[in-house]
Amino acid sequence: MKANKMLKALVAGLLPLSGCAQSFQWEMSPRYVGEIHTGYKTTTKVYGFDTYSGMVELGTLQGVSLNRYLDLAVGVDAFMLTHYYKGKDLRFGMNVYFDMRPAYPVTDNFKVFLDLGLGGFFGVHSTPELGNGFFCQFGPGFRYRKLNFSTGLQNFGTGNGTTAFYAKLGLYF
Repeated sequence: MKANKMLKALVAGLLPLSGCAQSFQWEMSPRYVGEIHTGYKTTTKVYGFDTYSGMVELGTLQGVSLNRYLDLAVGVDAFMLTHYYKGKDLRFGMNVYFDMRPAYPVTDNFKVFLDLGLGGFFGVHSTPELGNGFFCQFGPGFRYRKLNFSTGLQNFGTGNGTTAFYAKLGLYF
């Protein structure tokens, strides 16, 4: 009985917002899209060892928007580990991935989306602790006009790999 009351309260709470939402109409109108983004990711474990790693990231997405509800793109992100370790050079890595963003436009200027990226990770310079291997990112995001914000989890590397929390801010064009 409690679940029924909670469902009724949820519907009553969301009902006033339904007037802002747009109707779903699946039309095919492909067009080029791109994004330039910067971000930060952080982790507390690298291959099972307790160590803090922060990474500054700069990247791009280039692809196609099939319609208002789906963007498909290829992404390339380069990142640098932010912590200096005595006797070691700066450490860099790169992610190359396929990105898919199913979205729901709430208004003409505001859209929520789910970001899914799958591909590969490559240690570029002095990153033997990260290795090379599979890359995956998953998380929610939103677009307001031309500004994208997404956040979520990334996993990259070999074996256990490294799981990081990320936040990205991008310019969509």
